[in-house]
Amino acid sequence: MEGYVSAVRKMEQTVMFPSLLLGVSLEDQAETFETNSSNGDSSERDLYEDYTLLKSIKGRAEGGLAPLDFQNPSLKEEESKEKVDLEDLFHYHVSGLHRVLTQLTRRANAVTSKYNEIMGQINQNEISLRW
Repeated sequence: MEGYVSAVRKMEQTVMFPSLLLGVSLEDQAETFETNSSNGDSSERDLYEDYTLLKSIKGRAEGGLAPLDFQNPSLKEEESKEKVDLEDLFHYHVSGLHRVLTQLTRRANAVTSKYNEIMGQINQNEISLRW
């Protein structure tokens, strides 16, 4: 969790003009991410959408879980099935969370890297124009 939050903080500190990410994709870095996304549209999103998504998830992660009254009703069904080995259930959820956070951390690092690349190109163009 700390790695993800750290990567998003670095992204937030680096990306001073998020609008530069509009319409920019990461097709050249597709191998960085696992292809088993649940919605299948991660390749269709631009970096601005990734930027806002990553910031939103970071806020939720730092805020903690919602009170039990506001959580998914299926959680109560899970609690009623306490015959399931709780250690296995815990391991399953923690490993899933770890996989998701690893993917999100990679995405935050990729957004930061691509933004730095864009800024480098802008700076290079400014230097060329001065000559």
